[in-house]
Amino acid sequence: MDTTIQDSLNIMAQHTQNNVSDGRVDWWMWIAIAEFVILLILVLSKKSLPKNERLQRFKNESMNHEIDFNNTISSAFHAEELYDELKVKCHPDRFPMNPEKSRTAEMFFQEITKNKHNMKRLLELKEQAKHELNINF
Repeated sequence: MDTTIQDSLNIMAQHTQNNVSDGRVDWWMWIAIAEFVILLILVLSKKSLPKNERLQRFKNESMNHEIDFNNTISSAFHAEELYDELKVKCHPDRFPMNPEKSRTAEMFFQEITKNKHNMKRLLELKEQAKHELNINF
């Protein structure tokens, strides 16, 4: 590998000498060298952290988050049914005569779509829809 770098440097030196003897500066060559140096720095900085340290940091960050297994399991089996019910009941087109309720329903509909697989949040949205949109489930 050292020979290829040395060969590249020799070619660059010859090219630079040819352009200097002509009285020209090859700016594209210097831009390419600068890009190469930047890429080399980025690659070396990425490699500077040992793999085990990166994995350990990821593991520590993951362990700091609290996981609600009940929500995860109920979301896997029941969230789609509740999502289908909420998207029909809270659709903005159900309130064409009341622009205020239509805007509120639009907000609910976006939130429902965003939390399609989160049972806990869908239940919260269902309770809010009951109170704010006067929907009977």
